[in-house]
Amino acid sequence: MNFNKTSFLLVSLLVIVTSLVAQDQNDSKYYIGISAGSSFPLGDFKDVSENNANSGFAETGAKFDIYGGYRFQEKLILTGTIRLQRYSTDTNDLINSLEINNPGINFTNDSDNWNVLYLLAGLAYQIDISKKFAVSPRIGIGPMIVNSPDIFVTATNGSSTVNYQRDGDAVTGFGYEIGIGLKRDLGKHFALMPTFTFTGGFITIESATRIGGVIVYSEYQPNIITFNLGLSLAYKF
Repeated sequence: MNFNKTSFLLVSLLVIVTSLVAQDQNDSKYYIGISAGSSFPLGDFKDVSENNANSGFAETGAKFDIYGGYRFQEKLILTGTIRLQRYSTDTNDLINSLEINNPGINFTNDSDNWNVLYLLAGLAYQIDISKKFAVSPRIGIGPMIVNSPDIFVTATNGSSTVNYQRDGDAVTGFGYEIGIGLKRDLGKHFALMPTFTFTGGFITIESATRIGGVIVYSEYQPNIITFNLGLSLAYKF
């Protein structure tokens, strides 16, 4: 009789513990976090040639994310990201070209920065590697807001009219993200979630470009494409 009672208590305790462990593992359907890292421009966006109408003159920049997710199935996660990316402009090649074509005149760069804001929604699929580590391929789409820089390369000789200027603009477009995220649990409520993603977008910028005394009005499409690396910390609940 005592043996039966003991067995019953042990079985009951095992069921309770198993239920609590399962609940602990499945309770975290939501997460929210922040991420910061580097962003590397690609293609036309990083091109510094004055002969390419779509050159972005962008240097390696930085990115900052506020993101969240909701696990609506065992492996599928709805994601949302607010991402800000910022890039300085690289006009060294442009300055060298102007100085070669205009001996005796030095030029300086007085350009602004690229600022890109993404509002992305998407899906991630979680692949569990171990109990605490997972890989999540992800994709997202949404609007983007771009502030393109005013690019000024001016002659230090005040009497010279040989300058390069391209006006910046504020435009909206369609953005996207594709890549993978990693997740390393740090206890019940926190996790490291580094990401490796390509982001890009399609925008058209109306611009006036002045080279010397010649003004050219045009539309250019810098095809903003970047590769982003970021470390992050998320809170699960």
